[in-house]
Amino acid sequence: MNYQKSRAIGKAGVIYVDRIVNSQGSVFRPVHQEDDFGVDGFIELVHAETVSGKLIAVQVKTGDSYLRDSHNQFEVAVSNRHLEYWLNFVVPVILVCYSPSKDFAAWVSIRDYVENERYKDNREIKKIPVPFYRKFSEEALSQEIMSLARARADERLLIKCADNCLSSDPVTRRQGFQILCNHPDSRGLKITCFLARQFLLDGDVETAKDALFTLGYDVGRRRWSWNPTNKEEAEIIGYAAQICSDLSEAEIRRLIELIDDEHFSGPQGLGERCFDVLCCCFERADTVLSQIASDTTQPMPRRANALYMLYECSDEMMQEAAREIRNRSDWGDIVEWMIERGEIDVAP
Repeated sequence: MNYQKSRAIGKAGVIYVDRIVNSQGSVFRPVHQEDDFGVDGFIELVHAETVSGKLIAVQVKTGDSYLRDSHNQFEVAVSNRHLEYWLNFVVPVILVCYSPSKDFAAWVSIRDYVENERYKDNREIKKIPVPFYRKFSEEALSQEIMSLARARADERLLIKCADNCLSSDPVTRRQGFQILCNHPDSRGLKITCFLARQFLLDGDVETAKDALFTLGYDVGRRRWSWNPTNKEEAEIIGYAAQICSDLSEAEIRRLIELIDDEHFSGPQGLGERCFDVLCCCFERADTVLSQIASDTTQPMPRRANALYMLYECSDEMMQEAAREIRNRSDWGDIVEWMIERGEIDVAP
């Protein structure tokens, strides 16, 4: 009798999910299973009465035993075996918890929760909380869950984008690289960092700038990351620094040329990203920067940028050294130019 009652309670959650999904207009396809290990069904998402071709796998947990004392969330105990099964599933898996007494269900994306916890270095995940504010509803299906399915479906697109990066057509090459650099599933990957390294000397200036920004962003995270000790974060920082440590003189000169008309600081400041990259090969970079700053045939903005980076992009250091530099035969004209532009102030 207890076994039959348990099965009936379990089915109640599946029936609830089926009702909400059908009410929203999508299709729920339950999976027959005798154990508690797999998934309980698939949602074939429909948008505006059009089948999207997107699937979401659903694991349903039913019972008031999953309610916490605070009564504002469910909580499901999980094992590493369960987590790896769900994380390696070919489509996104959501966990839906249903309370028969409340006739209420909430949901969470298993992959998103686990990735967030692992980012915070929580490797021993024993339970998954499912807060009530993530109500499993028609609105959730049409918005957040649909977005989740679309984001994961983009993984096929990213393979095509990586292939486009090898195209001989500069437009196709840049479009593929831009998507890799901006998509949340690929922008933090080593392959994107590796491609950026190859594109520093690309014939298309905008592609080269995108490559510089990507490398500078990855290397620079050691300075401003919210969680620089995170294993994955530290790994991409280290990899980016490693592949930038052997920049050639030609590549260093190209990077400095790329920032001629760019902002130096701020979230989109390409100059600061350039400095982050050059710090990976500072001895060679210092030599090239000194040569450019001293070369009167170079554009003055480029010479000024080179000098600024020699002083570690520090306004304070630059200001303190300005009087001495002003009297030098090789860099003095740069300081005069910067004074005229109001970038530094040197008392007479």
